[in-house]
Amino acid sequence: MPFEEFPLKEVDMPFEEFPLKEVDQLVHELDKVKPAGSTVIATPMEDSHHSPCLKEMIAVMVHTAGTDNQPGEIHSIYQYCPECKIAVRVL
Repeated sequence: MPFEEFPLKEVDMPFEEFPLKEVDQLVHELDKVKPAGSTVIATPMEDSHHSPCLKEMIAVMVHTAGTDNQPGEIHSIYQYCPECKIAVRVL
């Protein structure tokens, strides 16, 4: 997906890489289309490195927290490489 087409479509193809200048752009766009009651978080992936550059990746997850009777739900997961400026949806 060319950068000019950003913001994200509501449904991205899993494993399709796309250029992304900053992880905050992805967090902002996901925040606009997330399911009601869900949260968007970005965290470093300490044990996961981007194979082309070997730099640490960042995980961006959209999830709903569970309640006493129901488990939480993960809606989508993206991985972002701040060195290569590439993101990919993995779930």
